Amino acid sequence: MKNLVAIVLAAGQGTRMYSGLPKVLHNVAGQPMLDHVLEAVQALEPEKIYVVTGFMAEKVREHVGRRAICVHQKRRLGTAHAVKQVVPYLKDFRGDVLITVGDAPLIRPETLLELVKRRRAHQVAATVLTTELENPTGYGRIVRNRDGTVRKIVEEKDTNVYEAAIKEINTGIYVFDCPRLLEALSRVRNNNAQREFYLTDTIEILGKLGHEVEAMVAEDPSETLGVNSRADLARAENLLRRRIALSVMEHGVTVIDPSTTYIDKQVKIGKDTIIHPFTMLTGKVEIGEESEIGPHAHISDSKLGKAAKVKFCYIDQAEIGDNVSVGPYALVRPGTTIQNNSRIGTFVEITRSKVGNGCDILHLSYIGDAVIGDHVSLGTGTVTINYDGKKKRHTEIGNNVFLGSNTRLIAPVKVEDGVCLPHNATLTGRVVASGKDSPEKLDDGQPTKAPKKKDASATKRARKRS
Repeated sequence: MKNLVAIVLAAGQGTRMYSGLPKVLHNVAGQPMLDHVLEAVQALEPEKIYVVTGFMAEKVREHVGRRAICVHQKRRLGTAHAVKQVVPYLKDFRGDVLITVGDAPLIRPETLLELVKRRRAHQVAATVLTTELENPTGYGRIVRNRDGTVRKIVEEKDTNVYEAAIKEINTGIYVFDCPRLLEALSRVRNNNAQREFYLTDTIEILGKLGHEVEAMVAEDPSETLGVNSRADLARAENLLRRRIALSVMEHGVTVIDPSTTYIDKQVKIGKDTIIHPFTMLTGKVEIGEESEIGPHAHISDSKLGKAAKVKFCYIDQAEIGDNVSVGPYALVRPGTTIQNNSRIGTFVEITRSKVGNGCDILHLSYIGDAVIGDHVSLGTGTVTINYDGKKKRHTEIGNNVFLGSNTRLIAPVKVEDGVCLPHNATLTGRVVASGKDSPEKLDDGQPTKAPKKKDASATKRARKRS
């Protein structure tokens, strides 16, 4: 948007959070509060975005990166003082200045855009975003003139008995005409209970200078929720997750019980997917169409293809193909790829491995640092022994391989295409197909035959002698 700059106030420590982390970097729905605010502001495409930092400024600056220009407030002397740190960048600017706070993660871009449009349409000195609360405790009150314009904003600690009864409150979000803002900032004083320079004082100053200030009431009070405590953080989390659940349902996803489903803001879900209760989708998750997730599934920073079925399991930083089933009680760890039409079953753990198309790993198995070809079936209790006490070693299994129950693959090991082994095999080195079910094993380059099956009649004779 032309002739618009934005200022995000993110200098506060958040003492009521009792945290060593800057308040604006606390997560809501999978990302820091500041990110939610920046995304809302960026949607307006302003010419410049300024973030005012204070407490742990370097950490905030590092997080913001190139998304905005960070301006440091060395001494935190109030919100007007914070905005003054940006004044050197605004001296020649003649457009609108959007000012918002970094701890309001629920604010929508549509609301900010309407606020800007309202100021421009009515050509007032400033437009203030307000809302009405049944319990306005803790917020500055909006005092209006008889014609409905805003006369002043009074911080709660400075209210009299009549002002304290007002239910319309200041949200800390404004749009100013830049020259009028600079004029008012130069006149702000700290003669108040907190001995701070309040940005809210600019509203009364503009009125006394003969300029009109207007209020725009937010339709949804929850959108303007400011986070000042852990309880506020939990409220914001709950409200935003409900909003996200409603959004995915509007786009063709069934969420059985939104109250027990946790979907982060960055998650993308294809239509006709069903999300069962107690599902957590955290970080950057993509799920294809016609999938079924949950109950009790936790998927983090992973990509799932179409028609995936996942229940009672945890998937982290993995890529799952189309028509793959995972669970129950499976663990898919970072660095794992599972290709189309494969099945990962009960009490199976896979890490840093690639599983090919049409594979079955259905029971009680551990697969680590392995590459598995297409159409491989691993029996119950198959284990890759990938750590020798010093470093991780790799396992490679070819296509069309069948390994029976309780197979132990001592890495490094390579099983060639077409190998078919019964149960209780211990494999190392190179294993090649040699006949129907009697492969040769090359251990350290020395070929040896696999052990022959026991003679059942000999076993019986031995038992009689004993």
